[in-house]
Amino acid sequence: MTSKLQQDKSIDYVVTLGGPIAMVATQSKTSAGSQAKVVTFDTSKQVVDGIKSGSIAWAVDQQPYLQGYLAVDQLWLYKTNGNTVGGGQPVLTGPAFVDKTNVASVEKYVASGRR
Repeated sequence: MTSKLQQDKSIDYVVTLGGPIAMVATQSKTSAGSQAKVVTFDTSKQVVDGIKSGSIAWAVDQQPYLQGYLAVDQLWLYKTNGNTVGGGQPVLTGPAFVDKTNVASVEKYVASGRR
């Protein structure tokens, strides 16, 4: 990653598929002297810290708790009680974007492992 960022100064974004890779990308960006922005999927304490410091522009918060728990709970409610959550319409579980404008609102949930 570092060598590609050194070689091609036109790269303006590095998109990673997880927090650990985003952290490597920020190191590569710094080593290469690149101006590319690093963005990622998923959140972690390190990603939150990176967003706060500006080394990561934003992260897609896939909200796995909603994706997993809510789906199972909705199925259980339908099976055991006939409930249809959302009136038969899609019930959106995310994703959400986390950047400097809203990172403080999710930080404590990321720290607890729920986001």
